[in-house]
Amino acid sequence: MRKLRTKNKPLIYAKMTSKNQVTIPKQVREILQVDSHDELEFELQDTGEVLVRKREDSDNFWNKVAELQEKYDVVEEKELYWGPDVGAEEFD
Repeated sequence: MRKLRTKNKPLIYAKMTSKNQVTIPKQVREILQVDSHDELEFELQDTGEVLVRKREDSDNFWNKVAELQEKYDVVEEKELYWGPDVGAEEFD
């Protein structure tokens, strides 16, 4: 984790709007590697500090599929042979 401040001296400032919104400065967005529509996590510390990190949605099914494809390369499963059709379930 890269720190954005030195001993009690913030390096980057942002101002809250009247609608309680803050624009995240470009330098911070680059460090967090976030873009529009990405989600952020805010972790409140006992010291009053707030840790901000990019939210990694590991529960998202398609993110997990992409992660596994990258790890194991493309996996193609052959269709299982269930044996000959035995009745009216024949399909064209």
